[in-house]
Amino acid sequence: MKLTFQDFEFDCQNLALSKQGRKISIKEKPATLLGLFLSDPQKIYSKAEILEHVWPGRTVTEQVVFQNIGHLRALFGDDAIKTFSKKGYQWQLPVQSAEPIEELSHHHETAEQSVSAPVKEHSGQAEQPQRLPWKWLVPLAALAIGAGVVVMVV
Repeated sequence: MKLTFQDFEFDCQNLALSKQGRKISIKEKPATLLGLFLSDPQKIYSKAEILEHVWPGRTVTEQVVFQNIGHLRALFGDDAIKTFSKKGYQWQLPVQSAEPIEELSHHHETAEQSVSAPVKEHSGQAEQPQRLPWKWLVPLAALAIGAGVVVMVV
C-alpha cells in the first residue's frame, strides 16, 4: 500500500520513500519504523512496541529508538513525531492513501502480508491536542507583576 503525507509517498510493502516522484534514500530500520507510524497515525507507540516491531527477537537498547526517531525527524521535520513523556511517540502529519479505492480493497485482503494495515481516512488535518500559549504566558505574567508594582507604588 502507498501512503502520502506532505510531499512524500511511502510504499509500505517495499519500504520505499519518494518526494515529488524522486526516490529518497532511507535505511531499513527507519523505513520500518515509518511504516509502523503510518499504519495507525493516531496511536501512541511505546518504546517497547517499537522495539518489538522494528527489532523483533533482537536485544537492543532504547537508544536505537531515539536514533531512528531522530532520523525520521531529520527527514520530515521535528513536528512530524510527537513525544509523549513516559508513554511513547505518535505520528503528527496527515496521512492519506495514494491508491485508488479499487486497489485499497485488494490491499485490505493482503494487509497481513504488508508492513502495515490500511490507514484510517483523515479529514485532511491531524487532530492537534490543545496547547497552552506558553510563549505568551511569561510576558503576561511580567505585565501583571509590573501592574501590581505600579498600583502598590501609587
